[in-house]
Amino acid sequence: MRKFIPLSGPLRILRSFRHLLIGLLLAIMATGGTAWAGWRTHALVVNGLGGALGAAQDKAFFRPFAAQMRVGILRYVWNGDPRPSGGRKAGGRAWAVALMEDSTARAACMQGLLLRLGGAPGSADACGVPALREGIALAWDRGRVPAAPHWSDFWNVVRYPGKRGLRKDPRSTLEIALMADGVAPADIYAVLATPEGVARAFRKLSQLRPYIVWWTSPAESARIIGNGSVLMTSAAGGEVTAAVAGQRDVGLQWEQSLDDGLSWGVAPDLDHATRDRARSLLHFMAQPEQTARFAALYHAGPDDVAVQPLPMNAVFWQEHLPDLSRRFADWLAAP
Repeated sequence: MRKFIPLSGPLRILRSFRHLLIGLLLAIMATGGTAWAGWRTHALVVNGLGGALGAAQDKAFFRPFAAQMRVGILRYVWNGDPRPSGGRKAGGRAWAVALMEDSTARAACMQGLLLRLGGAPGSADACGVPALREGIALAWDRGRVPAAPHWSDFWNVVRYPGKRGLRKDPRSTLEIALMADGVAPADIYAVLATPEGVARAFRKLSQLRPYIVWWTSPAESARIIGNGSVLMTSAAGGEVTAAVAGQRDVGLQWEQSLDDGLSWGVAPDLDHATRDRARSLLHFMAQPEQTARFAALYHAGPDDVAVQPLPMNAVFWQEHLPDLSRRFADWLAAP
């Protein structure tokens, strides 16, 4: 977090001008190179996850929508948490549309942090519009490990010495720990729903603690394997495929991979005009032409249709994420 330092008059003017210029360039870029009077009042602020995913969404969705509707799109990268302390504002502006994990969208819906778009009153499914399924696979350095490893190999630092990357979040990390410990994918959530299963997952993580490099965004998961910081990592498959194309020889093991659902949410406190623009964007992104364009730009799952990743259980995580996040934070803080 940056420390706030009061600026002198000339520096404050210079900084304000710089922010205005950056905003203007973003609006021009989003609309294909054409700006218009009053663009600031019509810009739609979208929070996304950045990386190759964000770039693909720009090309497939945001730029075509902005050009067609003459509405500027300002896209920011955020941490995926819609709570006020987790980034209700992006770049100093309140967001209108945001991409988040299904488990987050369900919890936010029940807390009134997202606009209800339909469904039954009180339903946790009423706020999120499905965006995509992101595969979380085991990525490894082929130059150092020729054969495709599994999660059990991920823990074998004697045979495969080197750092390991894992997400700094109980979601996906605890499932992977249990699979590495021999739990069948179909049994993961039944085991993780018990105190014994939770303890088992954390014991497994403790075995690997000295070797772990934590990542906090899909793009970072691809970066740490692409730059050689780790020998193996859990990673967003689409980000790895895009980031390492033509560079480091990185493999993706899709067996025992996870399938994480991402959804679009709309802020609940928008004025009517902004809410209508947000709904128009969601409708635009759902059209076959746009979804096909996006699928051609971002490949998030295995090519082999016989491989069936484990769907991450959004209902389970909606219910258990607060407790398991506290347990995870305590584990991280322990010596």
